[in-house]
Parts: sequence; C-alpha cells; structure tokens
Amino acid sequence: MLRLLLCALAASFAFAAGSSFSDGLDALKRGDFPTAERMLKAEIQSHPNEVEALSLLGVALDSQKKFAEADAFHRRALELAPKSNSILDKYASHLLVKGDESGARSTFLKSLALDPADGYANLQLAEMSLKAKDGPEALTYLNRLSAEQAGRPEVVSRRVVALELTGRYADANTVAALFRNNSEWNASTGGALADAGELNGAETLLESALAASPSSFPLLVGLGVVASHTGHYTRSREVLEAALRQQPRNVDVLYSLAYTCDAAKQNVDAFHLLVQAAQLAPGRADIQRALAIAAGNLGEYKASAAAWDAYVQLDATDDTARRERGFAHAHIGQFDAGLVDLRWYVARHPDDAEAWYELGVVESAKDPDAGMSSLDRAIALQPDFAAARSVRGAVYYREGKPEAALPDLQLAASVQPGSAMIQYRLGQVYLALDRLSDALRYFRRAAELAPNDYPAQVHLANALAEAGQTAEADKIMERIRNWPVRKDASSADLPDPLNLIGGNATSP
Repeated sequence: MLRLLLCALAASFAFAAGSSFSDGLDALKRGDFPTAERMLKAEIQSHPNEVEALSLLGVALDSQKKFAEADAFHRRALELAPKSNSILDKYASHLLVKGDESGARSTFLKSLALDPADGYANLQLAEMSLKAKDGPEALTYLNRLSAEQAGRPEVVSRRVVALELTGRYADANTVAALFRNNSEWNASTGGALADAGELNGAETLLESALAASPSSFPLLVGLGVVASHTGHYTRSREVLEAALRQQPRNVDVLYSLAYTCDAAKQNVDAFHLLVQAAQLAPGRADIQRALAIAAGNLGEYKASAAAWDAYVQLDATDDTARRERGFAHAHIGQFDAGLVDLRWYVARHPDDAEAWYELGVVESAKDPDAGMSSLDRAIALQPDFAAARSVRGAVYYREGKPEAALPDLQLAASVQPGSAMIQYRLGQVYLALDRLSDALRYFRRAAELAPNDYPAQVHLANALAEAGQTAEADKIMERIRNWPVRKDASSADLPDPLNLIGGNATSP
C-alpha cells in the first residue's frame, strides 16, 4: 500500500520547494526512508508550516513503522490543509497501515467528496472492499479510475478478483485471458488475492510469477509472506532467505522470516532474526514487541525486559505491554519495578485474570502470603485457570498445607493433563499426604512428560524405591547419574513460574 502511495508521489511533485524537500522526496521514491526522514525534518526546521513536507515526513515515518511519531506530522498537515486530497490520502494511508481501517475508510471518503475521480483514494477503497470480500463495492471504486490507471496489470488483477467475488466468472475469465501468461499479471493478481484473503490462489500465482523471475525480490518476499500464512513454512523460509541474501539489512524481510520461524516453532532462529531487526530499526515498535515475546518464550528474560522497555517507550498506549514488562522485570529479580507495572495494570483492568495471576506469581515469589489474594482474584475471575490453580496449589504445599493444595491441583490437571509441572506437584502433594500409590502415578506421568528433567526423574526413582520397586528405580538413577544438575535455571521440560521469578531456580 505504501508502495502505491510512493508511486503516486513520484507523479505528484514536479517542483522543488527546497533542496532538503527535493532530497527527501527522492529518498522516499527510492525507498531510503531514514534519509527521507532526515531531509524532511531539515526542511520543516526551515519551513515549519510547509504542508507537503509535513505530510511526506509522516509517510517516511510510517514506512519505518514509527506510527506514533508519524501521526503528529500527518495531523499538523491536515490542520493546515483540511481540504487537500493529497494530504487526506496520505493521512488515510497512515491510518490504514497502523490498523485503523474504519478511520482510513472515512478519510478516503472525505477525499472522494472533494474529488470523486481521486485515483489513489478509489483504488485504496477498492482494496478495502476486496479484503472485505465485497466485489460489487470494489467494482464501484474501480470503475471510477482513469483508463490509463485501470489498464495497469496490478489494477486489472483486482478487477478480476472483484468480478469473481461478484459471481461474474465469465467476465473475470475474459479479462484474465488477456494477461494469463504475463509474469507481472501473475504477480499482481497473486498480491490482490492475498489482500482479499484468498491465500491458496495467491500462492499458486506467485509461484508461477517467481518461476519466470526467480530473482525478483518483491516476488520472493510476497511468496514468503503468503506461504507462511498457508502453513508452508519450509517454502516460506526458503524464499525469504533468498530475499535476505539480496538485501541482508532489510528489516521487513528479517521480520517476516522471524514470523515464519516462530510459526514453525523454530524459536531460537526467530529470536536471533528479531535481534538483528531490532538492531537495524530500534524505533520499530512491532519489532520490539515481537522480540520481547520471543525472548520471553525462550526464557531470555533480560532481553525480554529490555525489549518491553523499548516498546513501551515507543507505544505508551499499550497497557498489556506494561503488564508483560512488569512480569519480565520480575523474572530478572527486579521485583519492585515489576510490581509497579503489574499493580498499575490491575488497577486499570481489574477484570483481567491473567494480570492477577502474574501479580500473584510475583508477589508469591517474594512473599507467599502476599500473593495469595491476587491468585484468589484470578481464580474467582476464571475458575478453570489451570496455571493460577497450579501456582496456588504450590503455595499451599510450600506452606505445609497439602490438603488445601490438592483440589486446586486436581482441577488444574483436569484442564491441562499434559502439564508436567502440574503432574509433578500432584505427586508431591500426594506424597505429603502419605498416599504413595497416588504419588507414584503422578510422578510417573510427570517423568514421561518431562523426560529430560532431573528433579522429575529423581522424584520418580525415589517414589519407586519407597514402594519397593527398586529395580526400576535403579534403572532410572543409572540413566541420569551423569546428567548435569542445573541450579541456576528451571528445566525447559518442567518450567515453574515460581522458580523462574527472580532467577531462583531451585525446584520445590
């Protein structure tokens, strides 16, 4: 979408308001957005009310995903020229790329009210109609385009999709027949189908286009993104890596490849790609957020906390980020900072069970009594909250109250029967209640679910020995005898939030 806007800009400005403006516009057209930002800021420094410079600076910032900063410049331009199609279109595009489709539609319609033949606004409204699978509405906007614009392959491809959505298949085939062997046509139609959510058809056409132009960077990226959404992760990674070899510092490709790796459960690769992307574009809020989540998933809590810090600075409106930042800081022992964020969040969102759970975990890790009321609140809001039940059961157990722990852990196990930690805790509770046969059953299940966790295997071996099943106990101990026993972190197979918080990893 921003690419189409930049193409429109190239045709719109034949003048030069100043060297900084001209240099900024040239940088925009060649896709050098940091240089465009620098040049246009210099122009605005000299001419604070230069409307197009303000608006174009918004485009340069949007292209770098600096939406909050871009918003201020778009609004300033709009205040100075509220009836300019150019300014309205760029502001609408800003709203669209930051996810405000309703606001974008309303602004594009304002632009059409000033000029019904506005080609950019009509095309964008057609795109939005295709995404909503409203073929007739899309055709209404496409029919307003000039003959020259309507004849472009990327526009004709959208007409074909609109005709198909309207049920006019014969007309769609007639139009498509004119371009069917055209690589540009396949690429454009594939993009249009992807925008309309028809991913399988898009993937087929993009593959065909790529076969004709195997080194095309846009096609490699487009196919990689579509293939990741169709679940073809190996193909997605293959073509995105090919694109990255061409442009190794392209942040969007790094981000897309990280998305593919994350979807394919290749978490370490996703994390390293996001680290690279964040180093190249520290002001990209979406990258910082993705990096914070990826780092947390790997237990890299220092990196996660740092990324959440950066993200919150870039987007102070995301309350959930404040919550997750607090939880991440608690994981690295910064309890006071973590509690400030978590308590701030629950004060604003008192019905969020996840937030009360996280607050309860942090409070319990610091002081078991302090966390119980927050865990109680989480469970009252969501009675089947397995993680909260499991942690509350663990707190009861640690306080020497196995009878109180048992109902919570039994319910948690019924909700998440595949959780090794819950099975392990049930084994501990039953052992404390002198119910060895029950304890043995749960220790065995925990050991099956976490075959590489030392405490789980040792507790099973000890329970077996106590039950007189010494041969099996000896076999387990022989298998794990030379395992390294880590004291600084919980096992990846048996993660325990109470042990991870504050860097205390000693198993209960």
